[in-house]
Amino acid sequence: NLLDLNINTELLFNKEITTKDIELNNLIKEAKDRFYIPSDQKIALEKLWDAFERIKTYFESNKKKSSEKLVLIISEGFDKEIISNEFKLLTSIGNTFRIRHHETDKKELGDEKHITYLFFRLLSLIDLATNKINENEN
Repeated sequence: NLLDLNINTELLFNKEITTKDIELNNLIKEAKDRFYIPSDQKIALEKLWDAFERIKTYFESNKKKSSEKLVLIISEGFDKEIISNEFKLLTSIGNTFRIRHHETDKKELGDEKHITYLFFRLLSLIDLATNKINENEN
């Protein structure tokens, strides 16, 4: 199974996130740590989504402007539209499903395979973003 932890551990879990935003780093670390505990995987996804919302304000408190700058940095040498669409789609998923928000109109994420899929999809984007942020700041 491609989503088994052995592959993903090598790709994403064996490195420390070291941006200038300590709270962002801590949210990502907590999400990764919790993901190893099967009963905490939904909480891990929530923490990672918190990190996603936080990284959108990495450069300034205006989320739209900061996100646009982040998309530009991430997409350098790649396709800006793909990265921008990924941000928009993941934001929409976060607003549609009961990940961070628990209003009655939010859809439940009941299947652990969907939780795993979303976790690694979002973690891949955050990993790319933090790598590009660090490259840009050094």
